[in-house]
Amino acid sequence: MSHTLHREGSIKSLEKDYCLLITPYKGCNNIQAEKKIKKFVDIIFDIGPVNFRFFRVPKEGEFNLPVSKQKILNYKDQVYDNTKIRCVFDDKKKIKELIKQINKTNFGLSVIISGPRKEIETILKEINIQPHSINIAMGTYGSLEKLPDPNFREITTMCGHGLISPGLVKYMLIKIKAGKISYEEASIELAKPCICGVFNQKRAEEILRKIAPLYDKKGNKIN
Repeated sequence: MSHTLHREGSIKSLEKDYCLLITPYKGCNNIQAEKKIKKFVDIIFDIGPVNFRFFRVPKEGEFNLPVSKQKILNYKDQVYDNTKIRCVFDDKKKIKELIKQINKTNFGLSVIISGPRKEIETILKEINIQPHSINIAMGTYGSLEKLPDPNFREITTMCGHGLISPGLVKYMLIKIKAGKISYEEASIELAKPCICGVFNQKRAEEILRKIAPLYDKKGNKIN
């Protein structure tokens, strides 16, 4: 099960959004796993994620965007046996190459890939990998009228723990409309509450550009 399953948006948009989670099993395959995890770090950053996070390094609260080589080295130096890797990519070719390289290591650590099912299944078939299991988000049911604006949810659901509020999206739109912040800066601000590093700020920037004309200077939807 993954908290990265419930991202909303069009298939075209989600085809630029692939999450990777690598998790050692404490008390089992995390023993002497440090070298394996560091190898994964090298593979991941050779390919290039748009966002990332290693638990529990460095200190909680340190922000990892924009991604830089120095930040990567700082994180890698602090990796230990039970470090968990969380990251996100915005390109199908990159996630395919990543899966190929990880598969070659045969390290035996849990690897989860989240993205459009058809795209992921095609990639695995081309690489000749049989997935251990498949989890599917079945949508949202109930009093849907109580949910936030669906345009905002395309952004907020990129944080699987619900730490990015619709109010923050609206505030970023207000600042964009006022010329106080760029689309790129707004997307990075939106990424900050997501401590897992699976928020795709590149996709968020595209969404902001798409929806901004639909809202007035106070962040209210234009009828």
